[in-house]
Amino acid sequence: MKFLMLKIITLFFAISASASESVLLAKNDHIESRILKERRFYSVYLPPSYSQNTDKTYPVVYLLDGDSTHLKAVAGLVEALSTERLEQQIQQAIIVAIPNSQNAIRERDFTPTNVDWTFKGKLLEKFENSGNAVNYSAFFEKELIPHINKNYRTSNKRVLIGESFGGLFASYVLLTNHKLFTDYLIIDATYIWDNNYLNRYLKNNQLENKEMAGNVYFTFANNATAFGDIGKTNYQWGLAFADKLRNHPSKKLTVKQRYFENETHGTVAALSWYYGLRKLLQQSVVIEN
Repeated sequence: MKFLMLKIITLFFAISASASESVLLAKNDHIESRILKERRFYSVYLPPSYSQNTDKTYPVVYLLDGDSTHLKAVAGLVEALSTERLEQQIQQAIIVAIPNSQNAIRERDFTPTNVDWTFKGKLLEKFENSGNAVNYSAFFEKELIPHINKNYRTSNKRVLIGESFGGLFASYVLLTNHKLFTDYLIIDATYIWDNNYLNRYLKNNQLENKEMAGNVYFTFANNATAFGDIGKTNYQWGLAFADKLRNHPSKKLTVKQRYFENETHGTVAALSWYYGLRKLLQQSVVIEN
């Protein structure tokens, strides 16, 4: 599978290089957030047909941990898989990459509770500031998404991609405000946060009995060797969380998952993007305004 990914990305950049000597990948911009009380930067990648098809709207992929490396990889993959050369396996899409705050650690915005990170009574890491997920979610809902919708031709289809702590945040949004995004790619999330927070939240708020909606694609890595009991427990709690959502009675909630036995927490992202986006952006699913 790694060889397949390498071929796709190599092919894409070879085609791009032969088509033009200078390739502008994305536009860098920022927004002054009143909710977060800081300037937040973001980058916008536009699909190849955007300037020609002026009446067409496009799904938007919101990429957490959206530094230049992640943006290049995801944009290259989305553009390659949407070309005729690769049989247009997915829709073309706008990508909005949001790097982490320049003023705080990434865990500040991705975590739903302000606690020390512990496992079975042992301190894993002590954060100066955490538990800002409620405000970060509001930033997307009230500031960033409306701003993107105002300035670009967006459809109603919105995909949120989160990995590790970003996957924790994506799961939190799914539980607390599932209509904010239509699709979720949750990559090896930090399920051990706050003693199984996600499963506890789902149970304590009786979400099994409430309406939920969205297309969710979970991916899991093999972390048992690298992280021992922590890795095993994170996987077990993640499976339990995905199972509860997959067995949810709501017909508007669909859940798929994939386990990568030969990948670890640090290597699982690329294959997760490939398989997850092939599923969530498949050509048969088109949502227009």
